[in-house]
Amino acid sequence: MSMRYLLLAGLLLVATSPAVRAADADSPGRAAYLRYCGACHGPEGKGDGVAGTFIRPKPTNLTRIAKTNAGKFPFQRVMDVIDGRRTVRAHGDPDMPVWGEIFREEAPNDQAARAEVAGKVMLLTEYIQSIQGK
Repeated sequence: MSMRYLLLAGLLLVATSPAVRAADADSPGRAAYLRYCGACHGPEGKGDGVAGTFIRPKPTNLTRIAKTNAGKFPFQRVMDVIDGRRTVRAHGDPDMPVWGEIFREEAPNDQAARAEVAGKVMLLTEYIQSIQGK
């Protein structure tokens, strides 16, 4: 089974789980995170997602980004990594989704696409910033 099929299966598993449905009531950021990132990075962002067990290198523990950057969360850099279109394979693995392209394909037209991509990337980045460990 190819890596893409494993990732897709993991994404579908996470997207249909009760945790994702319950998260919709919690916050839009958490719901988006669980939908797009949780399969690999895990429900709490610690790099222990279901699909992540098949990925090498192991997905990043997203709760430690600020700690590994002298206590400061690099907001713009994280946005660029999530978007993935302006960096050279920022996620490292060529099978990792370039979310900027995926979000753009989901939007109905160019103007809406730019706003949709920016909004989703910012929503995910804000949520990841909110789960930084102390």
